[in-house]
Amino acid sequence: MPIVAAAVVSHQPGIMLPDKVRERIPGGDFSLVEGFKTMRQKLKDADVNTLVIFDTHWFTTSGHVVAGASSFNGIYTSEELPDLIKDHKYNWNGCADLATKLAEIAKREKVPLLNVTTPSLPVHYPTVNVLHYLLQDGLEDLKVLSISCCQAARDHNFIQLGCILKEAIDSIPDLRVAYLGSGGMSHEFPALDDFKKHQSKDASNVLTPDARKADENILELWKQGNHEQVIEGMSTYHKFSPEGFFGHYLCMYGALGGGKNITNRGYLLSDYENAAGTGQVHVWFDVDSSNSSSSSMPPLSKL
Repeated sequence: MPIVAAAVVSHQPGIMLPDKVRERIPGGDFSLVEGFKTMRQKLKDADVNTLVIFDTHWFTTSGHVVAGASSFNGIYTSEELPDLIKDHKYNWNGCADLATKLAEIAKREKVPLLNVTTPSLPVHYPTVNVLHYLLQDGLEDLKVLSISCCQAARDHNFIQLGCILKEAIDSIPDLRVAYLGSGGMSHEFPALDDFKKHQSKDASNVLTPDARKADENILELWKQGNHEQVIEGMSTYHKFSPEGFFGHYLCMYGALGGGKNITNRGYLLSDYENAAGTGQVHVWFDVDSSNSSSSSMPPLSKL
């Protein structure tokens, strides 16, 4: 069964603050939190039983790595932001069958990929935060496969990873997979002395007007389903340091169409927001209606 749902998902750490703290944020809570509620319903509507999460904080070097254990549980504190995410209990089911199949195909295609089956493999908050919001309301038993972000990879390597991921998913009966690229858009941080100038979630606080414009251009192209132009413009977009080299999107591009002329249209499940100068948003790509007319798609707001 092929991928039945896909999204680029923000994991920005502020969403892990206690509800009462977030509610006191000037201008109200992050729209990302409400967006996760909508996402849960969409996962139910698509009858998803497995989540594949591309984790843009899980950096590997000599190749791609997948977390292939059958289960994961423990207590997580972020080494980056321990004041925001600390002593967080986690527990989810792995997807060992998919990890094994993906490693087999990678070996055949000479793609450097390692399947790590030990449950002691460290976790990272792009996976932890997203699962905190999605594994509830009847979705607690979903299987999860987390994929690393290889820091030595280039655009074509991430797309190739998506292509073999698609083949692996297609080869396993009864899998109904939602691919979630857990990462932001433009991702440059202000100097420490200027951090307070970029605290508000309002998009005007993204680090530079040019970075915001570049993000908005990508969002508009996604709305149109014009992924080819996104790919063609990646050399320019890389100047704004998209999170994880934009591997979370590039892998999705390969996984949705084998890297060939995909037209899945995107729309927002949140506002486009700032987090410490970076662009953050949830964008859902409804696979079943990828060729529907643009008039049927909800507008990309806040642009």
